[in-house]
Amino acid sequence: MTRRVDEAMTDAPGGTAGPDTASAPPARPPGHDAELVALARELVALDSVNPDLDPSGAGEVALAHALRRRLDASGFSTTLIGPGARPSLVARRRGTGGGRTLLLSGHLDTVGVRTYADGPFAPRVDGDQLWGRGAYDMKGALAAGVLAAERATAGDELAGDVVLAFAADEEFGSIGTEAVLASLDTAEIDGALVLEPTGLELGVAHRGFAWFALEVHGRAAHGSQPEQGVDAIAGMLRLVAALDADPAPCAPEQGHPLLGTSTLRVATLEGGVDAATVAPHCRATIERRTLPGETPAVVRAALEATLARAAGSDVSFQLTELVSRPAFEAPDGSAVVAAVDRAAVAELGALPDRRGDPWWTEAALFADAGIDVALYGPAGGGAHADAEWLDLPSAATHVRVLERVLRDVCG
Repeated sequence: MTRRVDEAMTDAPGGTAGPDTASAPPARPPGHDAELVALARELVALDSVNPDLDPSGAGEVALAHALRRRLDASGFSTTLIGPGARPSLVARRRGTGGGRTLLLSGHLDTVGVRTYADGPFAPRVDGDQLWGRGAYDMKGALAAGVLAAERATAGDELAGDVVLAFAADEEFGSIGTEAVLASLDTAEIDGALVLEPTGLELGVAHRGFAWFALEVHGRAAHGSQPEQGVDAIAGMLRLVAALDADPAPCAPEQGHPLLGTSTLRVATLEGGVDAATVAPHCRATIERRTLPGETPAVVRAALEATLARAAGSDVSFQLTELVSRPAFEAPDGSAVVAAVDRAAVAELGALPDRRGDPWWTEAALFADAGIDVALYGPAGGGAHADAEWLDLPSAATHVRVLERVLRDVCG
């Protein structure tokens, strides 16, 4: 069964968390994993706000060291990669030999807490929900990955290696995962699961993006004599209207069965010098969300063709690519997808729904490195919002499914 992205799980209604139970473990209904709840609470209590998003954020260092201490004690060999203030953690438990290697990927950083409703680093449990910044995106999944890896390797019976790669800076520039991939022999990684929250659905596709700067050049003149200048703002408005009217650079005709069509929007617009002067310049940033198979070069060529038609001979413009990230789609016959399917059927009695997401994830970086990858994580809500929560029963299921996957792939 597959579902389009617009049918996928949505965040729960807004609101603050329940009563503060941080001082003592709460009563937990059947289905909770007490060790998971304890570890997830410990991780949420550590400020790991990305300082590139909020300069007051603590960064990933405390969280990376806390996880390193735990995994060292569990028999993993651990390495910190990257600058001391922004470390990423790679932990490996070697198998007995002759088996396949599976990597579990997650990110250490969170978005900021300036608007967070109440106690972002005071995790509390209310029924089936763990509240706090990062509980859903994605410290609950980090805890699940750690526990699954520890439990799967506890008897030293796996033939293959289990690797955990918990990276800094996913919420901004992905410098952590880029450094992790550069440090690994990716040919030795047989598969990877990115543990972003997916509501126990199997993420097999997501969009990419390309950001462009569009500049229009005019000529200044006195505002009372506009005919003596060239108004860059008027030229820009003409180009923006053309982009809005022409769907060709925005959406390939065939679309995508899980991702639908792509999107194009003007993200920022600025120009002119003052109220009394014809604007000599105007600048916009354009965001184009891409589908699997689309390259930045193809997107840029389509945009430039539309802009050139609209500009004619009297509007001078320049289009510059700022940054781009590829879209992702798991290949047909993916061994990682098949392993999650088998584990979910064994644990839950049914195949997980397939999903495609409109946002970008670091699964695309693993795919670009030639690694078979998919996304699988727990349920919850409030990612990047004013209150955030993890669904604890789904997180417990996440642990059990991951442990089965590790035993299947690495055993």
